[in-house]
Amino acid sequence: MRQRVYEYLADRPAGATAAELLDLVFTSQGRDPEFGPRFVGALLGGDSRFRFDTADGRWRARVHDALVRGLAETSFVVVDLEAGGGTPGRDAIIEIGAVRVENLCATSRFETLVRPPGPGPLSAAIIALTGIDDALLAPAPPAHRALAHFARWLDEARGAPWVAHNARFDSGFLRRAFAGQGARAPAVAVLCTQRLSRRLLPRLGRYNLDHVCAQFGVDNRARHRALGDADATARVWIELLGLAIARGIETIGDLLDLQEKPVRRRRRRKSRS
Repeated sequence: MRQRVYEYLADRPAGATAAELLDLVFTSQGRDPEFGPRFVGALLGGDSRFRFDTADGRWRARVHDALVRGLAETSFVVVDLEAGGGTPGRDAIIEIGAVRVENLCATSRFETLVRPPGPGPLSAAIIALTGIDDALLAPAPPAHRALAHFARWLDEARGAPWVAHNARFDSGFLRRAFAGQGARAPAVAVLCTQRLSRRLLPRLGRYNLDHVCAQFGVDNRARHRALGDADATARVWIELLGLAIARGIETIGDLLDLQEKPVRRRRRRKSRS
């Protein structure tokens, strides 16, 4: 029931009254006018994903609180994962790296290998790409311990938006991994340096991490290791924030709006024979 209410409020930054939420949950409220506020307060009051605004009597999803913060004053968590393949739910995370960015500076780092569950060696392609092999993963913590450690580190960021290059990959893997451990992933905004690079650097042409790093002179000496890529992405992120602020983009909400804008495809000139 709480998840249904959360999904409803997550789509409504303006929030909803107790009566509106009660209509969502029940077809009939009953005759007691105090029932609605009491019931919704008991349902949502102990869940950190929600808050009640006494000024207008509306419940809100806390994920929207970050949207009005100024970019230069907002903390971000830049995340990168290495996995045994490209499919969340089927392939396991084998390494997590993250960098906290505060006031446009990297301030804290997290790194852990993750021992995948079950039998079966890593593929030769993954070993060649990452340099991570089964011997390196053997003493690593299993997923439940690694994710618990990461969750404690994330808690210190107090709801900071996640940032990743090709964020759909990383956020998808993390949400599936948390769900697989019977836990909820943090309810935060997710920003993608790849998508925002397409909008802030329209003439770059190619938008993989190597090309975007080269644009900003970012040297990544630990490519395809989680913390190395997270560090490089964090430096790219700081540069992109500077470009966004220079364009007059002021808040996380504005940045999310930009991220969702369609991109014009550049037409290739036909060569003359």
